[in-house]
Amino acid sequence: MSGTLYHKSNYNKLSRLKQLGVLLCLVPSLAQTQEEIIVFHNVENLFYPLDDSLTLDDDYTVGGKKHWTFGKYKTKLNALAKTYISIDANQMPALIGLCEIENNQVLNALTKDTPLRKTGYRYIHYPSKDIRGIDVALLYDPKKFKIKESFPMSPVSTKEEDRTRDVLYVKGVLGQIEVNLYVVHAPSRRENNIKKELRQKIFANIYSDIEKRIKNGEENFIVMGDMNDNPWDESILKGFNQEYINENNPQILFNLMSNNKDKTGSYVFNGNIFSFDQFLVSDKIKQRLVFNNTFNETFVYKPDFLVSKDRRKNYDRPFSTYKGMKYEGGISDHFPIIMRLTIKRK
Repeated sequence: MSGTLYHKSNYNKLSRLKQLGVLLCLVPSLAQTQEEIIVFHNVENLFYPLDDSLTLDDDYTVGGKKHWTFGKYKTKLNALAKTYISIDANQMPALIGLCEIENNQVLNALTKDTPLRKTGYRYIHYPSKDIRGIDVALLYDPKKFKIKESFPMSPVSTKEEDRTRDVLYVKGVLGQIEVNLYVVHAPSRRENNIKKELRQKIFANIYSDIEKRIKNGEENFIVMGDMNDNPWDESILKGFNQEYINENNPQILFNLMSNNKDKTGSYVFNGNIFSFDQFLVSDKIKQRLVFNNTFNETFVYKPDFLVSKDRRKNYDRPFSTYKGMKYEGGISDHFPIIMRLTIKRK
């Protein structure tokens, strides 16, 4: 009989070698990708404790109603740094969108005077005409994200009473993909939700900009922010064109928090749970999402130290810095939201 007779031990060795060969073939493809973390967080009134005469920041000053001291300010900065460091033991977020920051001074302190300085974060911020002087900003790791362009998207209303935060637009390269980012803090629901229509116009303005960029061949979009409306509310559905999706109106943005209703949320007010903080992404970004025990389908990050110590309720309330006029000493009245993406390496 022709052929080769294999001893059982030789066969086992050959089998192991074949398995090793398969693994070795997989290594190059695994090495070509990396996972990157993206965060958005409403940091609840991160004010520098000295008065800015041009804005209504008086409550958050040393002599103000809330007695906002430099000690409380530094405690908050370090607590925010702890929050972002805690997300992953092996890596820091590549991008952190922020809202309710006062100025470059607080961003400089957050990135250079806390443990975040080890990451070497840089930031993008443009002062807006918000009455209270709170803006949006983006922290980024320059080793991971290369800025190509950034600017503030001007408000859609010129009325003095509609003075609000600009939308921050940033284009950059994350790994090997070019990404368009929009950081949003929509007008609040104060005064019987009088700014609902303005919120919808702001969302529609972002959507219109995305449509134009898609026509120019761009395909990676991330909108992140505190929308002050839920994903299922009218202003979101109409503003981001989520209401009627069909062949003539294909879906170009996917709200990752759209399934959070009756599950969880990032903000609690008067016992009501809201999903105001949201990611909306294009299909190409959606396909890159990675899930695990920390990055689950709700995208809300709430480890124990971010949850209020008052556990008498049957829901998790963010451990806020202030509750009304009372200083609680927590991090923020909003939980951060996070997502993890698989990105090709450079």
